Amino acid sequence: MVVAELTSALNGPIGDPPATSRRRELLSWLVLLLVLVAVAAVVARNWQAFVDSIHKIGVGGVALSLVAAVLGVVGNYLQWRSVLIGLEVRFGLVEGARVFFVSQLGKYLPGSVWPIVMQMEAGRRRGASRTTMLAANLITVLLSLCVGLVLAALLLPFSSPSALHKFWWALALLPLLVVLAHPRSFPFLLDRVLKVLHREPLQVRMTGSATMTALGWSTLSWIAFGAHLAVLAAAMGEPSPGLLALCIGGMGLAVSAGLLFLPAPAGAGMREVVLGVVLLTVLTSGQVVAVVVASRVIILLADLLLAGLVSLTGGPKLPHHGQKGRGVV
Repeated sequence: MVVAELTSALNGPIGDPPATSRRRELLSWLVLLLVLVAVAAVVARNWQAFVDSIHKIGVGGVALSLVAAVLGVVGNYLQWRSVLIGLEVRFGLVEGARVFFVSQLGKYLPGSVWPIVMQMEAGRRRGASRTTMLAANLITVLLSLCVGLVLAALLLPFSSPSALHKFWWALALLPLLVVLAHPRSFPFLLDRVLKVLHREPLQVRMTGSATMTALGWSTLSWIAFGAHLAVLAAAMGEPSPGLLALCIGGMGLAVSAGLLFLPAPAGAGMREVVLGVVLLTVLTSGQVVAVVVASRVIILLADLLLAGLVSLTGGPKLPHHGQKGRGVV
């Protein structure tokens, strides 16, 4: 399913005739409708548990946690934008935000491919090649995995060694991920895959400065997501000096394990399992359930809030020219 969707998107024509453009526009609206339905289903499925969690955590704690979650998602966007700049594609700050935040809602559809496909199509309409948009998404995920697992390896031995022991397989992949995170490694590998598919190679390489900038934004994003979780945990239990470190490392391990656990679509359930193991070191089982449910819904609300804000914000239209004739500068 994932391979078929990506291959279909990559094989699409760069310039579409009017009829094809109209069909694509209708398809885009259909996908957006499906995304909204999927988001509504997730909210409805978790709403009662979320309301119960609010009673235990408090409105103030939930609001503060939402602010931290919003900062975490914004950090993800700035990381993605830094990667695009490293690949010689420049979106305006607002225009790029519109592409990124709206496409992130695609992760609530079944399967993990939808944010990538939505970014590829949105980038194509703004003059960026599908291949470059695909590379930017994959490199962003790769760098996030590296930073998340490094933070987990550094922080959890002092706060939740049992979680590291149970999910050792995620950390075992860290050396390979670090090698792939080198500015030249992943674009080179992607070019080999494109050659097998008889597609045009990427023809650009990530710069070292863009990679370091993306890693910096990724680190700040993980810290914000850890703070989001720590606020909820502190509201449920007893605040402690090591709670923030536990939650930063826990979020890094949980989200990374979810992304790497291929048998579960989009890591469904794995993130919650890992967070449960991590938080049991400081909370009771009932408190853990409340925090995990609240975290899931709050991050969804952060995604919705940012997507809604950028959809209402105007911005200059980008010219359809640029990066070696295939992108936007």
